[in-house]
Parts: sequence; structure tokens; C-alpha cells
Amino acid sequence: MMGRIWNAYRAELTKAFRRKFSFAGPVLVVLVVLSALAARPVTRDGMGDYAFVAYATPLALNLVGLLFLLTYCAALVSSELAAGTICLALTRPLRRHEFVAAKLMLGMTMAVILTGVVAAAAWVAALALGDLIGVSYGGEVLYTNIEMFQAYALGALLGLLPQFAAVAFAVMVSSLTRSAGAAIGCTVAFWVLIDAVKHPLRFAPYVFSTYLETPWQVFADRCIGLDSAWLPDALYVAATSAGFFIIFAGISIIALRRRDLRA
Repeated sequence: MMGRIWNAYRAELTKAFRRKFSFAGPVLVVLVVLSALAARPVTRDGMGDYAFVAYATPLALNLVGLLFLLTYCAALVSSELAAGTICLALTRPLRRHEFVAAKLMLGMTMAVILTGVVAAAAWVAALALGDLIGVSYGGEVLYTNIEMFQAYALGALLGLLPQFAAVAFAVMVSSLTRSAGAAIGCTVAFWVLIDAVKHPLRFAPYVFSTYLETPWQVFADRCIGLDSAWLPDALYVAATSAGFFIIFAGISIIALRRRDLRA
């Protein structure tokens, strides 16, 4: 089974690299990082410019990057259902749950790429235009550059978890719809609706999207000299993201198994 999923994933990667739209996301997030320089100017003044990195990263990933990720993944299954190419894919042979797994892996790969591109753009901009010399207060070094980078790297890894859940959410909607346009519209509409009502209805702590900003909090606090703990917030991020990922992936598989692909 793993061999079939891996081969299907490789085929998905090949198709993704052939589509120009796949490169739109990385380009857009880089532009967002560069535009953040207007709001958080970076200069060589002998002070660490980590605040710019802390500002630009979630701005690029959790706004433009997330919207692109939802749009991209929402079309992964529905576009093949509309075109009828899913029947060809399932004759390899490839079971339907393996097909869904390959789509999920492709979406997760895109999330990793977006995170890596944003990280590279933010750190390179800060290094090229400003200073990355650690965080100091009163002449005392509170955090070295290595420690700041480690905090950022851990935040990036933790930040992938809610992004993976978002990928599974978009793939689920894609599996329940028949056209890419409907899938994209429903995905974005449901996401906005949930974000709008989760606080008034008081279920925000149980929704993974609430924790999109949480992974960057420790790094952001260290930028101003504060010492924040990873726990228990990291556990909330991991638990809600993993739980919703499993639920969304399960619904996707069930929906595709019950669907009449000839209709």
C-alpha cells in the first residue's frame, strides 16, 4: 500500500510542477514579506531586527499563504472529478483511500514549501538590510542569534500542524463537491464562517484555526526580551490539529468511496 501511495504522490508532484498556478503561492508570500518592510523598516543600527521576521512570517503564512493553500487544495480532488481523470488514476491500480492520501501529501508538501519560502525571504531580508546579532538588554545578551533561529525553527515546525489540518479541510470539501469552482468557494466560505462564529459561540479553543498564530508567540516574545514557555500552548496546537486532520481525512475517504465516479 505504501508503495502505491508513494508512486501516486510522485505522480501528483510531477503534475503540480507542470502547473503554473503551483508557483503562484511561493511568489505571493515572498511579495508579502517584501511589502512588510514598509510597515517594519529594517536598518543597520546595531540592534537585532527579529521583530521584522516575527511580523512578516505570520502575515505571509496566515493570510495570503493560507488563502492560497486552501484554494490550491480545494481543487485537488474536485478538478479530477469534474474532468473524469480520477477514473484513469484509479486504474493503476490505486485504491480510493490511497488516492486521497496522495492528495493530502501533495497539499502538505505545498504547506512545507510555503513555510520554507517565507522563512528564507524573511531572514534573508533581515540579514541583508539589517542586523541579526541576538537580543540584548542593558548590554546583556538575552538570546543569541542561534537561540533566536532555534525558536523560529521550532515555531515553523509547530506551525505546520494547523496548516496540515487546513489542507485536510480543503481536501475534504474538494471530495464532497464536483467542480473546482464550487470546492474553492465552499472552502473559503466555510473557513470565513467558522472564524466569524467561533468566538461568539465560544468554541474557539476547540478549533485548530484558533492556533495559527500560537506557534510564533515564543519567537515574538523573545524579540522583546521576554521568556515564554512552549507548553501548554504547543499541546493545544498539536492536539486540535491532529484531531481535525484525522476527522477531515476520514470524511474525505468515506465520501470518495461512496461516490459514483461514472455519474
